Amino acid sequence: MVKLSESDRLGIAKLPMTVKNFANGQDLIRDGDISTQCILVIDGYLFRHKLANGSQRQIMSFHVPGDVPDLQTLHLPKLDHTVTALGAAVVAFIPHAAFKELLQASPSLTHVFWRESLVDAAIFREWVITLGQRDAIGRVAHLICELVLRLQAVGLAKDMAFTIPWTQSDVADASGISTVHANRVIQELRRLELLEWDSRLIQIRNWDGLASLGDFSADYLHFRKSELAGVAG
Repeated sequence: MVKLSESDRLGIAKLPMTVKNFANGQDLIRDGDISTQCILVIDGYLFRHKLANGSQRQIMSFHVPGDVPDLQTLHLPKLDHTVTALGAAVVAFIPHAAFKELLQASPSLTHVFWRESLVDAAIFREWVITLGQRDAIGRVAHLICELVLRLQAVGLAKDMAFTIPWTQSDVADASGISTVHANRVIQELRRLELLEWDSRLIQIRNWDGLASLGDFSADYLHFRKSELAGVAG
């Protein structure tokens, strides 16, 4: 783990940021756009997605407070996917020029953000395995396990419960199944008493059972020691 110096912390604090509010379903940046700034999630959720055959949406990741979902635009400014708000979200935009200047001045911060990019890639690899090799109920179970641990790591999933303003269509598009099938899977997870799923509130009742069903291991999330405190699994 890299310990940030006072200079690094001050540099981050001085970054110019423009804070904006986004409504549910509002795009922050679209496939094909040229980006000149990075996005920091302050509150709420974002998700990355892309359309196949012009109309079939595939959600590729969800992003929680503290995430910077588009670090790659520092070097690959043309977007090959869309970033959208899931429910109401608050984000800060950081100009690339200021971000690059900060990283050039600090090898330790360069290391920190490079690590974040590598973790992001590890999550993508795990999603590929999920979509290619896990069954429908395993996909949804795995998704829930990932989200609750990532939210716990930032203090937003107390007692294995969290709220997320998604629809069954969102769950389906993240899991590569139909909305009807997503509904059946949710009902089965309830029937097995692994969790309670009440609209936006999800309460995990049996972590071990849910993780087993989803073939879930948190290794790919590469939590730091400071993030592991209070995290299940």
